[in-house]
Amino acid sequence: MAKSVEQLTADRVRTVPFSGIRKVFEAVRAMEAEGRDVIHWQIGRPDFDTPEHIKRAAAAALERGEVHYAPNLGIPSLRKAIAERTRLDTGVSVDWQKQVIVMSGANEGIMVAMLAFVDPGDEVLVADPNWHHYKSCAALAGGRAVEVPTRAEASFSLEPEAVASRITGRTKMLCITSPGNPTGCVESRTNLKALADLARKNDLLVLMDQIYNRIYYGEEEIAPSIFSLEGMPERTIIVNGFSKTYSMDGWRLGWTVASPELTQALLKVRQYTTVCVNTFIQHGAAEALNGDQTCVDEMVGAFAERRQIIVDGLKGIDGVALAEPTGAFYAFPDIRSFGKSSAELADYLLREHGIATVAGSVFGTAGEGHLRIAYSCSTDECRRGIDRLREALTRLRG
Repeated sequence: MAKSVEQLTADRVRTVPFSGIRKVFEAVRAMEAEGRDVIHWQIGRPDFDTPEHIKRAAAAALERGEVHYAPNLGIPSLRKAIAERTRLDTGVSVDWQKQVIVMSGANEGIMVAMLAFVDPGDEVLVADPNWHHYKSCAALAGGRAVEVPTRAEASFSLEPEAVASRITGRTKMLCITSPGNPTGCVESRTNLKALADLARKNDLLVLMDQIYNRIYYGEEEIAPSIFSLEGMPERTIIVNGFSKTYSMDGWRLGWTVASPELTQALLKVRQYTTVCVNTFIQHGAAEALNGDQTCVDEMVGAFAERRQIIVDGLKGIDGVALAEPTGAFYAFPDIRSFGKSSAELADYLLREHGIATVAGSVFGTAGEGHLRIAYSCSTDECRRGIDRLREALTRLRG
């Protein structure tokens, strides 16, 4: 070819980095292949198996021949279940026929939403730090992610004043993740109300990522949603899925809920991406939502126990500060007192002590000076990890 691959690559792809999290996964695999024992604090997924009744429902659907194309929107039984789950989570009734799309994971929901509503040059407000996919999906759609710095002192919430200061005539969408990745922090109802006021005043769409909403340690059972507030269902796109709550990450199943009008635009993009989700696994997903929810309660209970081990352990290490997480399965400790960048410290912990974390800088400029710890491993591994981390940081300080 006369032109190099670099020259042939679209500009929107050149600007998008490869995942910093995946680089850690590769390094861990290489170390384990050498026989090293590694504490798995890098993986943002549950360590549980998918509950048996969900697997049985999918297997039964496969056996009876549910192997052909599903509707673009998803099978009716699953869309009905998603609509009911949304009503339980938000208090808002949802028309399963007009407002729900089953996606190939929550990430497809984010990508489809960006392609459906973000024009070249449009701006998308994203918290800093946050999961990089929002920024990358916005860029792939031709938009520009505008990061809103958050502070540990404010529990990494999207402070309305900081959001307002970054709204321009090109701002199209505000992304909210609550509970958040990488911080584990949750937007309060008061804060969501202020953000809703800004969205209405400035005619913004809101992408509300609720993938962790049932993994919540507050007084209520579910983390608050902006979708519940007056005037917000018509301008909010909920993204949710099965990976975290039901330990179905390998199934690649998620969903969007939005107004009928917004859903039509999402559907048009969806028809030209993955078309539809694997049919028989949708029957398993319907059983997940409709069946006994004891499995969810047990998982969340286990995460709560692990969270306490991590929070107490981190607070007991000299030089570590922590904005206490109230949702998901992440902690985001401040490690600036140890005199290394987050990438340097993450590398030191992995190479010298077999502790796999993710550098906070992977999640944005405001993440520098922090590490993401995912306590989605076993309770025993959390305890061993804290002991090992205490020794590693004490040795570093000494």
